[in-house]
Amino acid sequence: MILVNRGVIGLEVDSREMRAVELKASGKGYAVSTWGRTRLTEGVVIDGRVANTRLFSESLRKLITENGFKSKDIVLGVNNQDVIMRFASFPKVPADKVRGMIQFQAQDHIPVPINELELDYVVVGEKSTEEGDFINVVLVGARKKMLNDFIIAIQDAGVNLKEIDSAMLAIGRAALISSSDGTFALVGYNNDIGNVLVFSRGVLGMARTVNIVQSPAWIAYIEEGTKSAEKETSIISDILLTEVRSSVNYFRMQNGEVINKLYVLGCNSKQNFVSLKLGEATGLSVTIPNPYTDLEKHIFSKNPHSFKASDYTACVSLAIRGLEENANV
Repeated sequence: MILVNRGVIGLEVDSREMRAVELKASGKGYAVSTWGRTRLTEGVVIDGRVANTRLFSESLRKLITENGFKSKDIVLGVNNQDVIMRFASFPKVPADKVRGMIQFQAQDHIPVPINELELDYVVVGEKSTEEGDFINVVLVGARKKMLNDFIIAIQDAGVNLKEIDSAMLAIGRAALISSSDGTFALVGYNNDIGNVLVFSRGVLGMARTVNIVQSPAWIAYIEEGTKSAEKETSIISDILLTEVRSSVNYFRMQNGEVINKLYVLGCNSKQNFVSLKLGEATGLSVTIPNPYTDLEKHIFSKNPHSFKASDYTACVSLAIRGLEENANV
């Protein structure tokens, strides 16, 4: 693949901060042009959604200006409960008929009106049964209003929103790089949302989302009024543990496959504690992957020793997707 040398910014947001990395093509791979993060005022982003477009735009302009971003092209990763993911099987049809068939039948698998969503899909496999041949598909729908709020806020910052992607799928792509056989469970989380994904031989087989800040345990902690980083991390670990146990057990019952490996990708300062607690409670082999660590040796600007790829895993994955799209134009 010949990579077009145009920079792309991968952007991830939650209620506490924005994080971004700009990548450029370099030889047969990628190099970091710049990176940065900026704190968000409370109420700008709530539960992974834009709540104040004006302040969001101001914060994005600040992030870009203060960190010297050059590219105007952004790939945004969204992660909230307005992103709906479902697994479905459809009759196998010629390739040029697949999109139309899925658009026509998707409503049977998604619990909200299709006309409220932007819908996309990924074909992840095929199967043959007594009833015929089928394709296995991951359906991804995102509410149009949520997307439109992000579009307005980003365009008002004077940059180009090249693409909107699922941050959950972005970290899934990153985790696959670190896996030898493609079979594992993945816990990803930011300051608002947790995700559990299960992969079997490189194919996504399950995906769940939990709203951390709307869970009863988190709400009770906030109402106590005494904040503690240690207590926050413990609560997050417990919330994620419940989802991991449920997801791994359900996957085993549905597919007859035992998952023994767990990857953890989250807010970097909390990853070690979360991974330790999940490992002790589940008995799974837990690893914190760092799939993009080689980028720390390929940096165009700034102090190269200050860039830690593990702080920006989702951002890097998003930027790579944008660069690959450039290469295919």
